[in-house]
Amino acid sequence: MKRSTHLRRGLASTMAMLYLVLFSTLALGFYAATTTSSEVVANDRLIASAQSAAESGMDFMRYQLSLVQIPSGTAAANVQTELYKDLQSQLNASQNLGSNSIGMSGNVIQIPASTSAYIPLDKTNNNTFRATITVWNADIVVKVEGRTNGGKLSRYVQMDYVPGTHSTTAFDFAVASRGQVIMEKGSLGGTAGVDNSVAQVMSASQTATAIDVSGGMIGGDISILSDGGASVTGGTVGGSSITADILANHVHVVNDPDFPTIDPTVYKKYATNTYVPKANLQSNIIIPPNTNPKFNANDTVQGIMYIQSPNQVTFQGNFKLQGFIVMETGAASDVNTLSFSGNLTQSPVPAGGAFDSVRAVSGVAILAPSAAISMTGSTDSYMRGSVITNTFTFAGSADIQIDQGTLMTLSPNGDSAIFNGKTVKFTANGSSNMPSAGLTYAGYFAPKAGSYVEVMP
Repeated sequence: MKRSTHLRRGLASTMAMLYLVLFSTLALGFYAATTTSSEVVANDRLIASAQSAAESGMDFMRYQLSLVQIPSGTAAANVQTELYKDLQSQLNASQNLGSNSIGMSGNVIQIPASTSAYIPLDKTNNNTFRATITVWNADIVVKVEGRTNGGKLSRYVQMDYVPGTHSTTAFDFAVASRGQVIMEKGSLGGTAGVDNSVAQVMSASQTATAIDVSGGMIGGDISILSDGGASVTGGTVGGSSITADILANHVHVVNDPDFPTIDPTVYKKYATNTYVPKANLQSNIIIPPNTNPKFNANDTVQGIMYIQSPNQVTFQGNFKLQGFIVMETGAASDVNTLSFSGNLTQSPVPAGGAFDSVRAVSGVAILAPSAAISMTGSTDSYMRGSVITNTFTFAGSADIQIDQGTLMTLSPNGDSAIFNGKTVKFTANGSSNMPSAGLTYAGYFAPKAGSYVEVMP
């Protein structure tokens, strides 16, 4: 039998068309996937940029809040006012804000003030941020908006801040003054075996002659603030008597050391006995206002001598202090003076139960923040701990030794510390022997651990 065969035409073309459709579909899928991935990456990049802008803004705010100086003892109701004042000083007219300024509405501080204004993070203003600070008594909440792509995308972060206390460098110097330091004659140096460089001198005065050296010897270098100045027309500083060398190599610019706020009244509880005129031996005494007592040769006070304001106290001859002196802060019209025309010999608080509580106090030789201290004696004096006073004048012909203490003057004026006597010697500054009570320092705001969150607008 004869078998017939039918030809199947067009099969190859059909298969080719199928593969063409398949490859076209795959190509479109690859294109769609690539385009989608590209858009996702671009979006992720924008989100990351906005997030980075927000976090950069939070870092900026953390730095600014670390610089504020909230006076110690500020009531919670006044914290916002103090914070706003400090931030105005730090930010208004700065390059960061440019022509903008900060504002305040209710309990919210806005940085910048206008809700449409932002702080740039780059030259093109592509990444920017703005912040708000909500004040709740002594605590604050900082919220930052970070923007990117010309403001088309934003991210928000928030963090709580709590009060902190600045540390001080005021006791890192042998002499530290809020006002002018004048060195006319005599010397500031170290005791036997201690290098003269221990006698570092610092002034926080904002005048051209914050430290004025016309004679005498300052064993260490001198330090001023950036807006202060030093005048050297004679004498020796840091081992050099060459004016150009002193100004070039022995004058340093430092940050404001944050002088303490002082409350002498915390020591009042230790003064359990009233001062008795002309008594040769007294202990833990309180001197009432306007007593104006005179202590004579070989008089001895044990424990604390607590002086109420106003008073003008005179020490003549060889006065023995087995403890320390504290004088209350007076009113502006009060005249408080401590005048030493003889010599002062200070020694530790005696043994005995009457002095147990006083013995716990350390770092204080004389604490008299509103008094003028003058020392004009001709016999050597010795003090252990810091001497903190409003003004200090030394014109004596004897040596003064300060053991592990800083001579600190709080007056911002031109007569804050004057050296026109013989020698003031230091064993060390007061940084390792700071007063144990009565001193507080300005506050700032620190981030609260664990409070960082990303938030909605």
